[in-house]
Amino acid sequence: MNNKIVFITQIPHKIDRATGSFTPTVNIAPAGEFGEIKVMMPPRAAYIDSQELVSGLATYLHQYDFERGDSIITLGDPMIMAAACAYLGRSVGKFTLLKWDRNTGRYLPTLVDVAGDEPC
Repeated sequence: MNNKIVFITQIPHKIDRATGSFTPTVNIAPAGEFGEIKVMMPPRAAYIDSQELVSGLATYLHQYDFERGDSIITLGDPMIMAAACAYLGRSVGKFTLLKWDRNTGRYLPTLVDVAGDEPC
């Protein structure tokens, strides 16, 4: 059975002054209702070389399957978020982005279709 996957670009962290360790700044648990969670990049990763970044993302995103119901949550470094969406737009053409809605306290699926016939 093919289970849905939720790809997360990166989970932002902050330093806990008391322990000196890094702790997540967001709770991604609510995303579990949409599938198995896969975080693609470590919390403090930052990229200058876009080829290295896209290669790292591709190791995960080549598994993305729109028909299965996979989705993506963009968090963290803006370059990582942009590269992930560009990769999916180019390789798949359309994807489901999970957007946090603070009013309902849950993620809402949103279709991003860059393969349509409409000009940008």
